Amino acid sequence: MDNLEDYGINPYARYAIDTHSLTECNSLAKIINQAKMNMTDIKGLRFKGCYEAHIDTNNFEFNTCEFSDSICLNAKFNKITFVDVTFENCDFSNTDFSDCNFIRVTFRNCKVVGCNFTHTYMQNAYFDNCNASYANFALTNLQTTTFLNSKLSNASIQEALLKKVEFQYSNLIGIQLYKTDLNGIDFSTCDITGIVVMPQDLKGIIVDEYQAMELSKLLGIIVK
Repeated sequence: MDNLEDYGINPYARYAIDTHSLTECNSLAKIINQAKMNMTDIKGLRFKGCYEAHIDTNNFEFNTCEFSDSICLNAKFNKITFVDVTFENCDFSNTDFSDCNFIRVTFRNCKVVGCNFTHTYMQNAYFDNCNASYANFALTNLQTTTFLNSKLSNASIQEALLKKVEFQYSNLIGIQLYKTDLNGIDFSTCDITGIVVMPQDLKGIIVDEYQAMELSKLLGIIVK
């Protein structure tokens, strides 16, 4: 991971792209192929209405870009850095984002079902009204990341590092949080039915009284 200062990051600030300054295109694969040929990164583009599948690319950067109303299925984006990028009304289901960096990135009204986010680094990431069911966030480093009104049922966040991570009004049914320190994480507005977690990782977790009764079963406590 590059130094955050290289990107001028304020880790506590939300970032909004000036979409009026972006050049619009409707072929993600074409732009990626051009970037590979020219050995350049991709910057200042709006990908709108793209329909792609099985893209396979790695080792470059999307900077100040927007993806809107686009579908990109079963792709491989390995070791890609996304900086100041917005995904809106997109379907990236079953895409492999392993070993990627997401810096000041927003996913809004998106499907990332079954996506592979293993070994990713996220700083100031924001998931708003997204479907991330069955997504794999194992071994991720999530910092200042928010999941709002989103679905992470049966997702996996195993052996991950969570710092300033928020889950708000989200469906976390059956989520796997194995070997992940949850101290200070607030789940009180979420549905955590069937959560899979080790008892020792429950220390400091924030839940409501009904959730506490459900979690007590993991500790072998019987509440009458």
